[in-house]
Amino acid sequence: MLRNGGELEGVRILKTETVELMHYPHQQYHRDGWAYGFGFHVVTRKNYGKNGRSSGSFSGGGLAATNFWIDPERELIGILMTQLMNNRYPFQGEFRKLTYQALIHSE
Repeated sequence: MLRNGGELEGVRILKTETVELMHYPHQQYHRDGWAYGFGFHVVTRKNYGKNGRSSGSFSGGGLAATNFWIDPERELIGILMTQLMNNRYPFQGEFRKLTYQALIHSE
């Protein structure tokens, strides 16, 4: 629903404008190419980091190292559901990196 601008299987759940505001980079840009939206980490520069995420991609996380990201440009969604309660989650970045490496690029 979030990747489709507020629509799920042809049913409008949220206004397009609401979804755009949620993942618009509202706070000051970080020098590394990202900013915070309303509840999301927003990529503001193409090929951010080593993960190859497109500009406009957004992500979020939750308790027990759960994580998701949405790349609207590539029509890609990644969801990582885990049950870990510690301070470091290096596998989240690796999961995203390996996903992008597995894609066939037509660029």
